[in-house]
Parts: sequence; structure tokens; C-alpha cells
Amino acid sequence: MKNFIANLPIKYKLIIAMLAVVITAEVITAVSFQSTNDKYVNEYVKASSTQIAKMIAERNISMVDFVDSTEIQKSLDNIKTFDELENVHIYDLKGRILAEYNRSSSIPAQSVGKESSVSFTEDGQYIIAIEPIQYKSEVYGTVYARFNTKTIRIMKHEFFISTLTKLLLILIIVVAVVLLLNKLLVKPITELSGTMEHIIKSGDYSTPPIQNTGKDEVGVLCQHFCSMIDTIKMRENERDAAQKKEQDANEIFSKVNKSSFDAIIGLDSDLRIISFNPAAERITGYTQTEAIGTPFQTLIVPKDHWEDFEVEIARFRQTGNCKYTERSFESIATKKSGDIFDAEISVIPYKGNDNSGSVVTIKDISTRKQYERDLVEARRRAEESDKLKSAFLANMSHEIRTPMNSIIGFSELLTKPGSFDKNKEKYLSFIINSGKSLLNLINDIIDISKIEAGQLKVKPRIVQLNPIMNEIYISQYQINDMKNKPFELKMQKAVESDDFNINTDPFRIKQVLNNLIGNAMKFTTEGYIEFGYKFSGPDKLLFYVKDTGVGMPKDKLDVIFTRFGQIEQKDDKNQTGTGLGLTISKKLVELLGGDMWVESEEGKGSTFFFTLPYDPELNTADEYGASTDGAADASLEGRIILVAEDEDMNVAYMQEVLAETKAQVLWARNGQEAWETAKAHPEIDLILMDIKMPVMNGYDATAKIREFNKDVVIIAQTAYALTGEKEKTIAAGCNYYITKPIEINVLLNTLKGFLKNK
Repeated sequence: MKNFIANLPIKYKLIIAMLAVVITAEVITAVSFQSTNDKYVNEYVKASSTQIAKMIAERNISMVDFVDSTEIQKSLDNIKTFDELENVHIYDLKGRILAEYNRSSSIPAQSVGKESSVSFTEDGQYIIAIEPIQYKSEVYGTVYARFNTKTIRIMKHEFFISTLTKLLLILIIVVAVVLLLNKLLVKPITELSGTMEHIIKSGDYSTPPIQNTGKDEVGVLCQHFCSMIDTIKMRENERDAAQKKEQDANEIFSKVNKSSFDAIIGLDSDLRIISFNPAAERITGYTQTEAIGTPFQTLIVPKDHWEDFEVEIARFRQTGNCKYTERSFESIATKKSGDIFDAEISVIPYKGNDNSGSVVTIKDISTRKQYERDLVEARRRAEESDKLKSAFLANMSHEIRTPMNSIIGFSELLTKPGSFDKNKEKYLSFIINSGKSLLNLINDIIDISKIEAGQLKVKPRIVQLNPIMNEIYISQYQINDMKNKPFELKMQKAVESDDFNINTDPFRIKQVLNNLIGNAMKFTTEGYIEFGYKFSGPDKLLFYVKDTGVGMPKDKLDVIFTRFGQIEQKDDKNQTGTGLGLTISKKLVELLGGDMWVESEEGKGSTFFFTLPYDPELNTADEYGASTDGAADASLEGRIILVAEDEDMNVAYMQEVLAETKAQVLWARNGQEAWETAKAHPEIDLILMDIKMPVMNGYDATAKIREFNKDVVIIAQTAYALTGEKEKTIAAGCNYYITKPIEINVLLNTLKGFLKNK
């Protein structure tokens, strides 16, 4: 019941409350009035009954005294006018009825006393009034009067009806008041409640406002509620706008976070990782799953930086700031693999209502830092190179002028009358050696240019090693003999047979060994120079050049392999050359698949080592001109060779060389003549084609010849020694190419190699 009432609408509660109060009040009032009225009526009736009884007694005093029953009876007959009076008995002192009056029915004699009294019968239908008949203080008899209560009942009924009517009227008024209050008070509250319920269920704050403009508390409440709704609506709009902005910002941040090339890492107040973007995964090598919840320093910061990091982080926790915050700084970081990389790091702290932390961005700047280091190194090397090149050019001038002086000087001496026959062989030897020195110098310059351009190439083929070693020994022995050096030249070979084959570039291996032996001769004044090779494992040969010269200090061992490195040793009086030989030699050995190093002790000499790969399965050579060692069999009798050359000196040189071959030689002064001659003589076996010629160059002439003759061998002659020249001549249709100046043995062996099986 209690819950039922508690759940009723307020208007019903108000009605029930007011009705309960009113009805209770009316019931109490009615009961009170009725009780009071009953008491009043009873008292009134009793008083009336007593008064009537007294009046009867007073009228009959004398008659009772004289016991005059007839008169007494007459007296009683006169009281018929009292409608309420039902019975009257007059008793003497002995209790005998002297006279009686009965309106409708008689009653038996009653036992009465001498005292006055008035009372109701038990059934409440009658009132009994007993009154003594006395005069002064003497009692003569008693009056017994019985009254009906009809009048009393009528009066009570009328009073009850009157009271009930009044109560009903009051109730009607109360109901009207309740309805009015419902309209004035409950209805606005109900509307307010309904509106609130609608808002709660729908979440729609755009509900039309309550139309209540009253100034009472309910009206003020409604107005305040409407104001509150407007405020909530405004704040909701602001919140929606803020949420939209936040959503847009979060979406933008999410896209930036995902697409950023920089690692973006979120940290909580304990510096544990709470977010880890894809770039962070890429840069550090950790997955997001591995990183989340891990302390930042143990994941990213190198161990040797932990102590400093912990100190700064402790300060950050106390003050909210440290040397890492609100700025970018360069440091190093570690990856999952353990690799260290250069990083640009920024730490931005944030503090919210419920949490705080920081956002760390990490940019991998390894490439930039390496670029900066490369720039510094490049600048240093450029400055060093500029310094060395300046010294190199000064030295180069000396190195060029020295052989040129010999060539020009002895050539002039040969033109003087009388000196030619006497000193011919000696002067020509000087001129040849100076020319070779000049050629070696030019070759060194070309090679170092190729090294700088990354275009230095080698041409490995199967060759017999020992004839090459023998040739080097003979050549260097002759040079030593000419210079009259007082030391011994030794050679050691692991295999003595001339058929010992390796796969290498014969020209380059001779160049390397000649460079090393030449250097040894410069710095050796006594003792010996020994060179040779031995096995170093099953697939490697170890070459060496050992001298008993001045040796080198330990800090010079790396310098000698740098370009122009010997220039830094310019105090040595024996120093000559460009300072490029060892640089070129080391690079050539590396290109051939080996390595080069030096062991030296100052004052005791030096030993240069280099390795080359060795294949034990090699037995015979299968390359054209497999060996260029020794004198070639020059006979090419019966062969027809076309030489395309426009320079008179080169023509004269080729005539002398080819005369020994007994081959038939045809001549063309330009590419046009070469093409026409080849077309007129299809029996030609081989064409020596110069590349740079007037009218038509060698490339075009070769292409035209290939249109009608696919089989003739065409060997290009070119003064170009740059990388790609061979490929260019082959693409034009040539079978092979040789570079100028052309060595006799190289030319004859090349011709023999192509023509021996043709």
C-alpha cells in the first residue's frame, strides 16, 4: 500500500491527501458536533421532561394531599397537549396509583422513590422522569412520567442531515479547490515531469519549452527549468562542436600518426609506452604489441645512457621539466636488433584532469648524420686532395720533363754529324727507355683517372704464369744493370714448369709486380730484392716483393697506399715517380680478387704481399694469344691484312712490324677507302681498323663492312683507353681491340691468335 501510494502521480497524491484531511476533519467535526448535539438534546429533553413532571406535581399537590383522585385525573387529562408525554402515574406515599394518563397504552405500576430523577430506558425509546410532590419540605406523593424520544430522534436526524449536507458541500468545495490546485500547481509540475521524462528517454533538448509564465514558485521553477534546458542545449551544441573538432583532430592526428615518417610514442606518467605508431615499429624494429607497457628507456635508450636518463626523468617527475622537454635534441637510440642509430628526439609533456604523460617523437637522422660526416670527410679529402694534387702536379712536371729531356736531348745528339754511328745503340736505348717511362707515367695517370671514375677494369684470362715471371725478372735485371745498382735481384717460384696456368690479367699482374720491384729499387742501395710467389692454401697464391732497403716507420704503412702518398715523404733523396703506383697496384689486385698489404721495419727493409685466386683445375690456356711471353712466331705467310690508318708515322711503324710476318698488306688512309677496299677484296683475312680517321671514322666503316662481310676479322686500333671503349667497338662490329701505343709482341700475338685457325 505504501509503495502503491508512493508510485501514484502527484495530482492523485494531492487529491488523496486533501480528501483524507478534509474527510478526517469532517468526520471529527461531525462526530464532535453530533456528540455535542446529542448531549445538548438529551439535556434539553431531560430538562423539559423534568419541568413537565414538576409542573404536574405542583398542580396536584393539594389534590394529592386530600387524595382527590377525581380532580387529579382531570388534571392529568389536561396534559394531552404534550405530544411527547406517553404515560403519567401519580403515586401516594404508599406507592399506590392515585391517577394515571396513558396516551396509547397503559403500563403497570412502577416502583418509584421519593427523589427527583430523569433517565432513559435501556432501549433509548423513552425518558423516565420521577418528581416528588411536595410542599416546602414535606412530600405528599410522586409523579412518574414517561416521555417518548421521537422528538429527540427527529431533532438528531435533522441535525445529522444538516451536518452531512454541510460536509458534502465542504467536500465539493474541497474537490473544486483540488481541481483548481491541480490546474494551477499539479498540471505544470506534470508537464514539467513529462518534459523531463521525454528528454531523458529521447535525449532531445530541442523539446518546446513549457508555457508557464507565472510568478509563483512553480512558474519560477518552470522558467528555471527552461533556462536550464536552454543552457544544456547550448552546452550540448558546444560539446557537439567540441567533440566534432576533437573527432576531426583525432582523425587528423590518427592519419598523421599512421602516415608519419617519424616515430610517435605516447608515454604515461611512469614513462611506460601507451601508444606506438607504425613509423616507430619501422624505425625501432619492435612491434606495437612488444612495445606497449614497456618502459621507454629500456626499449629505446642505449644502456650506457640510462644513468643520465634516469636522473633527468627524476627531475621531470618532480618539476615537470628536464633537459629533454620542450625542445628537439640529437642523440643516439637503439633498435630491437641492438643496432645504434642517430636520432632527433623531442619530448612534449601533457597534463590532463585524470592523467599526465608525454609524447615523444623520434626521427631517424642516420642518413643525414652520415651525409654530414661524409661532407666533412669529403671536405677533408678534397682539401687533402687539393694539397696533394698541387704537389702531384709539381712532381708530375718533373716526371714528364725528365724523360722528355732525355728523348729530345739524345734525339738532337743523333742528328749531329759523326755521333750517330759512334753512339747509336747507346742513345737509342736511352730514348726507348725514356719513352717507356713516359708511357708508364701516362698509363698511371689514365689508371688513376679510371679509379676515381670507378671505371678501372681488368681482363682476366688463362695465362702461363712462369713466363710472365721470367719476363719481369729479365726486364728488371736489365734496368738494374743499366742503373748499376749494387744489390742482388732474386726470384722464387712455387712451380718451375712453364705450363703452370692461372686465370688473371697478364698485363695487370706485370704492372703490379713491376711497380713493386721498381719501388724496392728506389729505396734499396745494398743487399737484395727478392720477388716470387708461393701457395697460400688450396685456392690462393701469395706474391711478394722483399727488399733490404731503408724500410718505413709504422705510421707510414697506411699512407703509402693513398693517392700521391709518397709526396709526404719528399725528404727522401731517392724518391721519384708520381706517387700513384701503389694506389693503382692495390686497386688492381682487389679487382683481380686479391688483397695487398705491407710489412716493414725502418732501417731493415720492406715486404709487399698480395694474393690472387688460383684454380688447380687449370691446365691449358684457351684464350686468343694466351701468353704474350717470349718472341712470337711472326710468320703469317699467305694471309691478307688490310690496315686502315691515316697517320704517316703509324703507317711507317706498321709497315716495319708487318714486314716480318710475310703477310700481304693492303693500305687505306680513311674509313671510306677501307670500306671500298674490303668490298673489292672479299678474300681479306683481317682488318686493322683505326677508329679516328677523316672522311669516315672506324665505327661507321666497320658497320658498312659488316653489311656484306660477316666473317672477316676486324681489330680496332684506338688511342682511347677509357672504360666502355671496348664495348663500343664490339657493338660496332669489331672482334677485338688494341690500344695505342701498340707493342710489337702484343700485335703479333693478337694477329696470330685470330689467324692461326682461320
